[in-house]
Amino acid sequence: MGNIEAKCLDAKACRLAVGHGSKRRCLIMNVSEPEMTSVTDLTDNELARKWDETEWAEIETVVNNLQVRIASAARNKDWKGVNKLSRLLTKSYYAKLLAVRKVTQNKGGKTPGVDGVVWTSPADKMRAALNLTKKGYRAKPLKRKYIPKKNGKVRPLNIPTLYDRAMQTLYALALSPVESATSDRTSFGFKPYRSTKDAFAYLFNCLNKKTASQWIVEGDIKACFDEIGHDWILKNVPMNKKVLREFLKAGYIEDFRLFPTEKGTPQGGTISPIIANITLNGIEKALGERFYSRKDGTIDKSNKNRHKVNYVRFADDFVVTADSEETAHEIIALIEEFLEPRGLRLSAEKTYVTKISDGFTFLGWNFRKYKGKLLIKPSKDSQKSVIAKIREVIRKGRAWDQDRLIGTLNPIIRGWAQYHNHAVSSKIFSKLDHIVFNMLLSWAKRRHADKGAWWTIRRYWHAHGTKKYVFSTENQTLERFSNAKIVRHRLAKLDKNPFIDKEYFENWKIREYYRKKNTTNPNSVLN
Repeated sequence: MGNIEAKCLDAKACRLAVGHGSKRRCLIMNVSEPEMTSVTDLTDNELARKWDETEWAEIETVVNNLQVRIASAARNKDWKGVNKLSRLLTKSYYAKLLAVRKVTQNKGGKTPGVDGVVWTSPADKMRAALNLTKKGYRAKPLKRKYIPKKNGKVRPLNIPTLYDRAMQTLYALALSPVESATSDRTSFGFKPYRSTKDAFAYLFNCLNKKTASQWIVEGDIKACFDEIGHDWILKNVPMNKKVLREFLKAGYIEDFRLFPTEKGTPQGGTISPIIANITLNGIEKALGERFYSRKDGTIDKSNKNRHKVNYVRFADDFVVTADSEETAHEIIALIEEFLEPRGLRLSAEKTYVTKISDGFTFLGWNFRKYKGKLLIKPSKDSQKSVIAKIREVIRKGRAWDQDRLIGTLNPIIRGWAQYHNHAVSSKIFSKLDHIVFNMLLSWAKRRHADKGAWWTIRRYWHAHGTKKYVFSTENQTLERFSNAKIVRHRLAKLDKNPFIDKEYFENWKIREYYRKKNTTNPNSVLN
């Protein structure tokens, strides 16, 4: 806990609390609990004032300190301690405030569930935090929508009510440290301080040497979120079973009809990615026991990995390297055996065995060796996707002024460049700039059909810095993909925990920021 003097998470709920009334002290936290007032005794103005006066930095510090203790207990396999600390966290006033804040601040914070309720005012948010409880909790059915996938199919998205989202977020605060402490080291999805770029960097380290694996298993788990068996989840996910059952069995409403949910964890639920990670954690260990363990069962990847097996996963997509085609097919069989008790199976359409010289696509990048040299480039599908998005914006903006068009295009270009500016992207950035220039020239010529091409170019393109023709106005300048100079991404240590070693990750993030800032030119995009 350090030297922090903060208000107690929930001393009344703690068996180790001593004292009387609202001034009891928690021996675990060594802090005092604030005096609580019934929500029914407060007016909207009083509730709003309590919300606005909340010290969020203090709350985040206290909640994080308890998450550190949960992660430490889970790493030491002290499950009794994990349960005790998790109960303390999920009953705490501070964690409830933080859960409501997280739900209302994210992108879906203004999207209602089946009850049509949104929390927009500070009074609404404070009232919701004070009302969060597992006592008599019954989850409402989910509102189902469908979102398009790249292959033309649709993916079901289930939207819980804001209250159910806040309850899931509250329990996710306690469950996330457990998952992070027990997860596969090379699983990078839905984890603090980890991203797709870490998966990229790990695969680069595994494949860039001349003696590296030549065979690749590119895998995808079919309908992962929708197919996980409820029995397995209830037996293996370490949280309150009654609340977990409510999350899983809520059902969903589609076309004004109620449908039951007999399997899976809903996409759209804030706790679902953590449950999915817990379900898939263990594949790395299973591979280690089969391919690089000693006679006494000890896993020793450094000395015993003669089959060159390396595993990396992000969400439900994974890649495994192998020394031969036979080993690759053996890996697929082993993973299928691992998934079967969980109600899952590999997608036959998206699971491949291929040679690194033929290349494979993972997380929007194409990994391939050309004459023995590994080059990782933005995939063709990713390039087509961003061009299609830009084309659609320009089509919709045929009647927009130039400032509005630039303001809409810049986040798209900047975001795509940030995602790919650590890969071999320079030529692709230049190619995309040329394509965007031609699309914008068509947009401009359509507005001035009676003018020549050079008149149109001089009207919308101006000198900027060392560049002679830049699509710009007096107020804004269009970003270019090629403004993003290539900056390699470095992988933080795999044995570090995002809760226990938070200071390491914060310092790493700062060092990486300044390393990249000093490497790039003034107009480049930092990742």
